[in-house]
Amino acid sequence: MAKGPRDAQIDLNKATAEELAAIEGVDGERARLIIEHRSRRGTFRSWEDVLSVPGIDSVLLGKLQKGSSLGASAAATGGAETAAGEGEIGDMAALERIIGLILLDMAAVEAYRVAIDACKTPEIRRQLEAFRGDHERHARELSDALGASLPEQPDERGQCIQRYTELSAREDRTALVAMRGNEELTNDAYASALASDLPDDVRRMVEANWQDERRHIRWINEEIRTRGWELPEVPSTLAEAA
Repeated sequence: MAKGPRDAQIDLNKATAEELAAIEGVDGERARLIIEHRSRRGTFRSWEDVLSVPGIDSVLLGKLQKGSSLGASAAATGGAETAAGEGEIGDMAALERIIGLILLDMAAVEAYRVAIDACKTPEIRRQLEAFRGDHERHARELSDALGASLPEQPDERGQCIQRYTELSAREDRTALVAMRGNEELTNDAYASALASDLPDDVRRMVEANWQDERRHIRWINEEIRTRGWELPEVPSTLAEAA
């Protein structure tokens, strides 16, 4: 059976283990846990119920919402295909953007850890530690808004960000330059998320987080500028020759 399922509309409340395993992100063990949970506690009436299954986090929830439905149980309780939490996110693109922000913030936490270890100047270390705390809070608050636990592992992009920082951050200057690149990525992601159809409470949270991200990158840019750490531009003739 092929993966990629929203057109197949697999019903989580009726699907067999084989059908569940056809959903992206669901392996045999997760399929077993879904069926076991369903047998013990009854049908899933909302996506919040699905999140109570061991091993299902906000990332897998997004894949389940793409690849399955809750059948008649969700319709009977008005639980149309929305994300769990205080601000229900019914737009799938918006939900994916919020999950993407959570993963990016988690990646930033690890990147800052690497950068902090590379820095020797106390005031720079203190500021980067504060920024790291902001990213931890952002990931936690957004996950709470979805009613989900934080993913246990970074995704592929998060692993690349961490690896890039490990390779780039050798001392204060290179650590700040690396974190500027990471913050540019996160700033762009937050700006894009605000273009999505978000519930008012989630939008306020995303806007507040974005203001933090903008503050981070302003401080990093100013620190690089005032310390004279900006690398000179390569003349175009040399760049072309390279």
